[in-house]
Amino acid sequence: MDTIYPLTVYYDHSCPICRNEVFRLNQRDHANQMLLVDCSSAGFTPPAGAPAQEAMMQLIHAQTANGSWLVGVPVFQHMYRASGFGSFAGWLAKPKVMRIMTRIYPHIARHRYLIPGWATHVFINLLARKSVKRSQTCTKNQCSL
Repeated sequence: MDTIYPLTVYYDHSCPICRNEVFRLNQRDHANQMLLVDCSSAGFTPPAGAPAQEAMMQLIHAQTANGSWLVGVPVFQHMYRASGFGSFAGWLAKPKVMRIMTRIYPHIARHRYLIPGWATHVFINLLARKSVKRSQTCTKNQCSL
């Protein structure tokens, strides 16, 4: 199996929703499994063997610990897992969900500047509340859902 973490995430810091999502997830990454790189600056130079900056600006990219590249929804899956949202990451990994999200994400990415930055804050807070609620139902390695 591939070694994913640490995961180097190349994101668009000039995009409010991108910046907020990455910032909020990074706050919850207590094991420091994500390394964040702003690929939007004029001075950005992709590392050797990486996709071009133009490609990274179209869809989110990440490089795994073993050097493999991820693009789009799989990046989010691993970012959410690193941030303690394993249930959501698992949901994203389901084949039907992955297929649908892989089709939808390029459209979202293309229009991301129209989405308000606060939307990410609301979404991640909702996931955090669900996560806390789920953890409170578990005691002694047993959960009652």
